[in-house]
Amino acid sequence: MKNFKVIITSLFFYLISFSVVFGKALPPGTGIGDVPANVLILLDKSGSMGWRMSGGSSGISLPYDTTTDANGNLYVAQYSSYGIKKLEYANAKVDSSWGVNGTAHKGNCQTYYPYSIESAGGVLYAISWSNRRIVKIRESDGACLGFINLGSAYPYNLALFQNPQGRFIGVGTSRGYYLYDIDRDRSRNCNVNTQLRYAYMVGAADKNFSYMYSYRGSRIYRWQFDNNGCPSISAGNKRYNFGNDFGGLTVDPNNEQVLYHLSWGGSRLRKVSYGQNNQTWIKGSRSTANSTNSATYFYYPWGISIDKTNSRIITTGLNKATVQSFDMNGNWLKNFGGAPQTRMQAAHEAIKAIVTDASLTSGVNFGFAYWAHGSSGFNNWSGNITTGNASPCNNYNCLKVRVHKGGAARINQIISGVNPGGGTDAMAFMRIAQQYYNNGRFSPIDKNSPCQNSYAMVIGDGDWYNHNNAKNTAKSLRIQKYPVKTFAVAFGTGISASGLRNFNQLAKEGGTDAAIVAKTAAQLKAELKAAISQIIAQKLSFTAPAITATIESSGSLFQAQFDYRQNKEWAGTITRTAIDSNGNLDENDSGNWSAVEEMPEPDKRKIWSVGIPGTNYKSGYNNFTKANSSDIGALFSLYKNAIVDFHNDSDTTNNRCANEAGVIDGNSDDQEGLIEFIRGKDYFDYDGDCNLTETRDNPLGDIYHSQLVVVGPPGADTAFTGNNQEAYFRSYNNYPNFAANNRARKEVIYAGSNSGILHAFDSKTGKELWGFVPPLVAPNLPLVMNRSLNKTKGGTNAVFGVDGSIVVHDMFFKSPLDTIKKWHTILMVPYGRGGAGFSVLDVTDPEKPLHLMSIYNDNINSTVYRIDHNENTHLYKYIARSYSLASFAEALEVTDKFSQNSSISNTCQDTRDGNGELTTSCYKGKSWTFPVRDITKNDIKVLFNDKNYTNFTVTKDANGETVLNFADDITYSADTGDSNTSSILGVSIKAGSKNTGVTTHPEYDYSLLGETWSDPRIFRIPNNGAGDNDILDDIYVAAMGGGYGTQFEGIGSNLTIVNLEDFTNPGSLYKRVEITDLASSDIVNSTPASPVLITPDTARGVTYSGGLLYLSDLEGKITKFNLTNMSNDGAGNQIKIFDQTTLFTAGSNKTNGRYMFHPMDATIGRSTNSLWVYAGTGDFNRINDTSAGTSNYLIGIKDEFYPQFRDVGKAATADDITKCRNTTNDMPTTCQVEDKHRGWYIVLDNSSKVTAEPTVYKGFAYFPIYEPTQSVNKCSLGNAYICQADDECGSNNSSQLGTIRKGEACYYVGQGVLSKIVVFADKLFANIAGQSSGNKKDLVQIQAGQGAASSYRNSWKENF
Repeated sequence: MKNFKVIITSLFFYLISFSVVFGKALPPGTGIGDVPANVLILLDKSGSMGWRMSGGSSGISLPYDTTTDANGNLYVAQYSSYGIKKLEYANAKVDSSWGVNGTAHKGNCQTYYPYSIESAGGVLYAISWSNRRIVKIRESDGACLGFINLGSAYPYNLALFQNPQGRFIGVGTSRGYYLYDIDRDRSRNCNVNTQLRYAYMVGAADKNFSYMYSYRGSRIYRWQFDNNGCPSISAGNKRYNFGNDFGGLTVDPNNEQVLYHLSWGGSRLRKVSYGQNNQTWIKGSRSTANSTNSATYFYYPWGISIDKTNSRIITTGLNKATVQSFDMNGNWLKNFGGAPQTRMQAAHEAIKAIVTDASLTSGVNFGFAYWAHGSSGFNNWSGNITTGNASPCNNYNCLKVRVHKGGAARINQIISGVNPGGGTDAMAFMRIAQQYYNNGRFSPIDKNSPCQNSYAMVIGDGDWYNHNNAKNTAKSLRIQKYPVKTFAVAFGTGISASGLRNFNQLAKEGGTDAAIVAKTAAQLKAELKAAISQIIAQKLSFTAPAITATIESSGSLFQAQFDYRQNKEWAGTITRTAIDSNGNLDENDSGNWSAVEEMPEPDKRKIWSVGIPGTNYKSGYNNFTKANSSDIGALFSLYKNAIVDFHNDSDTTNNRCANEAGVIDGNSDDQEGLIEFIRGKDYFDYDGDCNLTETRDNPLGDIYHSQLVVVGPPGADTAFTGNNQEAYFRSYNNYPNFAANNRARKEVIYAGSNSGILHAFDSKTGKELWGFVPPLVAPNLPLVMNRSLNKTKGGTNAVFGVDGSIVVHDMFFKSPLDTIKKWHTILMVPYGRGGAGFSVLDVTDPEKPLHLMSIYNDNINSTVYRIDHNENTHLYKYIARSYSLASFAEALEVTDKFSQNSSISNTCQDTRDGNGELTTSCYKGKSWTFPVRDITKNDIKVLFNDKNYTNFTVTKDANGETVLNFADDITYSADTGDSNTSSILGVSIKAGSKNTGVTTHPEYDYSLLGETWSDPRIFRIPNNGAGDNDILDDIYVAAMGGGYGTQFEGIGSNLTIVNLEDFTNPGSLYKRVEITDLASSDIVNSTPASPVLITPDTARGVTYSGGLLYLSDLEGKITKFNLTNMSNDGAGNQIKIFDQTTLFTAGSNKTNGRYMFHPMDATIGRSTNSLWVYAGTGDFNRINDTSAGTSNYLIGIKDEFYPQFRDVGKAATADDITKCRNTTNDMPTTCQVEDKHRGWYIVLDNSSKVTAEPTVYKGFAYFPIYEPTQSVNKCSLGNAYICQADDECGSNNSSQLGTIRKGEACYYVGQGVLSKIVVFADKLFANIAGQSSGNKKDLVQIQAGQGAASSYRNSWKENF
């Protein structure tokens, strides 16, 4: 076991923001062995990869609702524009004679987001939300009968009901309740409230019943009918205790008091009697597995209907892509459908999940090749390392992406263009791997760095030939001087016993013991991530910094520490040490403590979450327990991350603890075990004794990037000097009374750990009060499970959980749980590297916290998730960003043809028969129907043969569908034979294009939110913008960088502003201000850094309200945003709120590596009286990189127009480094920076990089610097320096810190990586991951230089 203690201390501020990997290898540059691993992905593209994973030609795309005809046949309303599909009940197959090949989705009957569908009198009525209409389709043949136009109203629900006034279709819309009289063909609007208008779930019966029902806001409402047939009078409502997350709702056709409903979050089907707080019966549990006679499964079901003719209940599984039927007692009868995803599309999705995960790409150099059959290998590469071409290369075998630091981004660009076709020759992939890794010129292996590991990762879906030669080649690669190991990934359900044996033999000879088996898309994603995490965990062994600390008024130093442990959760703690005003620590103080020593036993801890059906977290704050395992599965499975069968009593690959009580086949025991592990038990058997219920040695995970927040009695400032300050707002709204009423409030330390928990600790005793598992972090926790670690001992992947920095603010607002405005203490918890999301808690009473909202953007599955204050789970789909050729209509059609008849002709053609249908299994033509409407040429990017392709036009067909007309013939073959092969073509939609993002609920369009590394800044923004002088009606918002977007263009390249006061739509997006990306830069831009915000409270004397915000980005730009009420720029020009201007651009690109990962600091210059912002550059993910062209800067930029906002430049024309003074060699005695200069910069040599944000103190800016090793052996540690620069003149004053070594420019402080520098008692303190040159190994402590300046940094950081 590798176990290294981390006890690095830091003072006063929260310290560091290191970027690491998903398997959480140590931070870049922190230890011997920090050289990225090489991984070459070799993807099978044989014809069988075009087979569908499930569903066949009867596959269903995200169904919302279903209705039936008299024969019981199903009409399924599918997500987005996939249309209405008819399935025959008897054989569960699509009725290809109905509509167009079984689907009605053309012309005026195109449906977009059909939340509901009903059948009446031989006509189907379906909502089309985006088109604001109800479409009418003839039930008998799928012909379009027209539509009912709803004008500007968006429909949310549709119900068919009959009352004494007639038969009606009722539609709840954004502008009222629309009633359509079927018999009289007329309509009217009804006056009803939002409980019916906006309800997604409405139940009624087509009989002369007295009532209809709706569900909204945790209640079922019952409605009577007036004389016009309108449901305008509420007949009461009932709240049910067994779940706040109702889904579909329908009425028993024989008894209007009896309801059937689906639980969306709980994945249950219930029968209830209205007014009774219990259920007649309950069926089902959560799983993506298919139901059987003995077990019923749901996975976020949506719609429910009654087939009254055949006495069946029909349920619709939105996320599971299935429809199920039951008898009226809830007994399962039949499954229908399944997602129409091919194996190749599933592989694309899994590979994208890997190469766009920042926690993986920072520790691995990725490459990519596809293979099928033939003798191709690798001989040469021509052109650029990223965009060049391999030879040989053909449609069957080709190295497409060389293994290098930019490989992940390139794979994400081109992977959608890989389409199936060819045979299955094992030597095809082994020949590429061997010839590439052993190539004398192009091999990625660094022969001077023995710590580097290299791998080939083969993904295949079936039996292959040439097996003996392949396994011998794998062995040869493993035992050669510079070894390469081989992973073998068996994907899909079509692999024979002998085929699986071949996979296992290949893995064994390749040095990875056994094959990785993944039968589903979710399993493939999970297993690939586990394999990469294992590679990373084996990469190095050394200590790492963690460390966060703060000094509070009573003289306590709180610091987070952790032990790095290989293949385990890192063991963390928080310690309290007494400290005096001179910075002296008292290690013997009786009040000192360590949180891990005070931690309650696992069964006695209070661990809670929300969105767990059937539980009330406020009842004891302990619902995250094994007893609730099946309901917690609702959270674990939300992002389709599989719970793996870690312990098993029969499978010989993982039955080491088979005799331990509770171990069974399947993963139900493992789901319970994961919960127990999170609580602190040793289910994954770290010590190897198979006692799976004992407490782990250290049940507290590492607190890594999450900064500690100490919250005691309220104490925000009320001493205002102007009525534009928040201090005035506090005083006006009686904040002193709130503070007085809470003066005895317990002091609590809040910290996020990578156990996936937000912890609350008593600051006096160190005891954990409670732990909150954010409900949208929980779905990623199954990723800790790794079957390959269950050998002589157990183990887990170390993952990121709650990794962002917590922000606290006292807010006067109307909480969604309140009826009036009150003061509250709000805790905002970004997930950091744990994901693209955040949670907000009310901790006014720290022992009774309240969950207000959680948000998460899953850009792999194109879904925004929200869990509200009532624990309801909401899902907002948006269109995918990239499309393979297999997703075009013609490819889907030939795939359906081949699925229905494998003997069909495979002639490639574009001709159609008299019915307008294709007649072969291969389509070849220039015109292709794209699956997204209203797209222009400017909205999309086409890659053909991995090159940008512009020789095409975009038109619409007669039905309004988007058609791409290529100059070249494009081919797609669904035949698994090798006579035809599909073209290498993929299409991506640019960020911000029409129809992108969440269109159904734009208030929750977080589709461009990246990993939330940025600390939010909570402040009050003028709600009416320019000229708004009424501060009392301003609103609280949280402004933060759009996050780290990894390899997704557009994601994170923005300023995200969250509305914290929206009572109607809690957690809504107030504003997203897009940052213009530079066409001249090849960097995929995003904004991981925290912003600098200057408000009237942090800069006394300014006249505006709101704030001026400064934000840096990866392209090296510094952007200034106007978030104030100013209406002119001081020069007579009008300005508006949300205006932006680019102050500076550093000319960053991938070659010079001039990324801005870290936050800036700022100050008012003593001489210039201007605001200065300070930044440093460097690729922090690849801090040891010494590639030719690497060139980084220390930068000071002057905002001469502060405190005004003035447009000084657009991104493409902004001032660059040529407008600044190069002060690299300037002497401290004379200031060479003049008024004409935008600022100054110092050039770093030897590929040096800035490792954290700068710190301004008394006239100097201090930068922590890392210089990679100059040895040819890149496994060695580099050097750490502190550079001291004059804040306005930019001259290097590092000699004030001590003697500068010969040939160096900055002050040497040791080996390894420095954290942010903090100042206490005129001394500089910094953690060092490595070896300090001073007396304390892991802490740098030196005297600061002397000067004078003002800094706003404290105020920004506190935010409280």
